[in-house]
Amino acid sequence: MQINPGEIYWLLDEGGQRDRPIIIVSREKLNRGDYVVAIPTTTRKFDRRSKLSSCVPFKAGECGFDHDCVAQAEMIGVYEKWELDLRGGIIATLDTHKMRDVQKAIGYVIAAELEPEEDSGAQS
Repeated sequence: MQINPGEIYWLLDEGGQRDRPIIIVSREKLNRGDYVVAIPTTTRKFDRRSKLSSCVPFKAGECGFDHDCVAQAEMIGVYEKWELDLRGGIIATLDTHKMRDVQKAIGYVIAAELEPEEDSGAQS
C-alpha cells in the first residue's frame, strides 16, 4: 500500500483500537519500508495549543477531523506501519496550504524555519 505525505490515518493503541489521528510527513519513497514519520494530533488544550508555533490547528469538519484539534509538530515520531489503521484507510489528505503549515511547524521545532521549496516539476 502506498502511503503519501499529508495523508491522515488512525493510530492504533496496543489493543488495536483507534487512538488518535496522525499526519504522515515522511516522503512516499521512505514510506515504502516498515516505518513512517508522522505527527500526532490532540484535542486537549486546543485554545492554548492552537496559538503555538509548534502546532497546526484544525477546526471540526476540516480535513476529516470530528473535533477541533492540533497537529503537534513537537511530537513528531517514527511509527511502524502496523500501528496505523491501514484497513480503515485514509481519513483525509491535507491540502497544499495545510501541509505547508505542518512543514513550517516542523521547521520551527527543529530550528530550521525554512520555507518548503515549491515543486516546479523539474527533475534535478
